[in-house]
Amino acid sequence: MPGNSDLATLRSSQEISAIRKEGRTFSNRYFVLVMRPNTLEMSRYAVIASRSVGGAVERNRCKRRIRSRVAKLAIRIIPGNDFLIIARVACLSVEPVLLDQAFEQVFAQAGLLSVNV
Repeated sequence: MPGNSDLATLRSSQEISAIRKEGRTFSNRYFVLVMRPNTLEMSRYAVIASRSVGGAVERNRCKRRIRSRVAKLAIRIIPGNDFLIIARVACLSVEPVLLDQAFEQVFAQAGLLSVNV
């Protein structure tokens, strides 16, 4: 969400590659979550949609859907982690409610969500 200073976007390809190599992976049919701790007071993230997802329009739609879910969860995401969300083709056609549930489930499984908010 716009007011949350605890979440930033990752732009450096070196950092994204490091997360892919060293991070722990959690996944479902809609996306893959790769996370690793960082030494910062905030969490950072990046969204990736490869060509296997579709053309530019489909990839961008998929990334928008994912970013909006991250924004909804932003208040509850525990600071101090970098995470990468890699879109899968099924992300395009899934019902919004199911995508919300999938995000909730995978982020909880990864230990990224605080329970008390």
